[in-house]
Amino acid sequence: MKIIIPDLNKILKPRFLHKPGFGFSSRGWFKVNSWEQETTPVDQRLLDKIGITKGDKILIIAGYYGDWACSLKKAGCKVDYSDVSPGIVKWVINNKKGFGKYICSSYELIPRKAKEYDWTFTFEACGAKQGLPIAFMRALLNNKGGKLTIYYKLGKHMGGKTKSYYLLIKTLAKVYDTDFSIKKIKLKAKIRGRYQILTLPHVIFTIKTNNNARENVSLDLRVLEYIKNKKTINLEKQATTLRIKESNLQTSLNRLKKISKLNGKRYKRQIEIK
Repeated sequence: MKIIIPDLNKILKPRFLHKPGFGFSSRGWFKVNSWEQETTPVDQRLLDKIGITKGDKILIIAGYYGDWACSLKKAGCKVDYSDVSPGIVKWVINNKKGFGKYICSSYELIPRKAKEYDWTFTFEACGAKQGLPIAFMRALLNNKGGKLTIYYKLGKHMGGKTKSYYLLIKTLAKVYDTDFSIKKIKLKAKIRGRYQILTLPHVIFTIKTNNNARENVSLDLRVLEYIKNKKTINLEKQATTLRIKESNLQTSLNRLKKISKLNGKRYKRQIEIK
């Protein structure tokens, strides 16, 4: 029997690394006028509106210039910042003080252990057809779950992010039997390169975890890492090596098969099961 699963090796190869002071398009790198994220919230009710509690420990992934990370920190959260780009992380270390940790890592690899954080949070992260599904599998290792946020530009859908985020959250919630929600809110915020404060529409995509989801995700991440270089899997042999039941390995592979539907064609592969 042959099945399709996420190709972890290809997923973990970033397509490009942002450089401070530069943007990226299909034409290559270009200088930008403002070293900020698209919006920066300055709303006194920020935590209440996005569904986070003061004192929660937050892992920011794809943190970019750290504007949202700073806003969450100022609102009373304990924040660890991360981004895949060494240049961006170095810039944030020098310019945005007060985070618990500054982590340079692919978001598919963090958090590394269960219940290390309450939430994984990101603002307009790319990679919904590459590694973001794996990152939000990891979000289910947290105490509470994960949140994806976008600035809703008058129906322009952020180049498809609204649709892809919805599909990602809905699929993971179904695979791991968890609750999810999608909430449109209005936040007082600044737009990149401007000083005035406006009331801007945003959308919060939330997936919540539970003990069963946490256990299944832990197993699936372990299986995915173990088989990332294998083209053929002998269920009995691999189950023995992993010290799990053969039926649990089969169930895990079936979940990974469903998750692979979120990946673009270049980020999934076929394996044979015996």
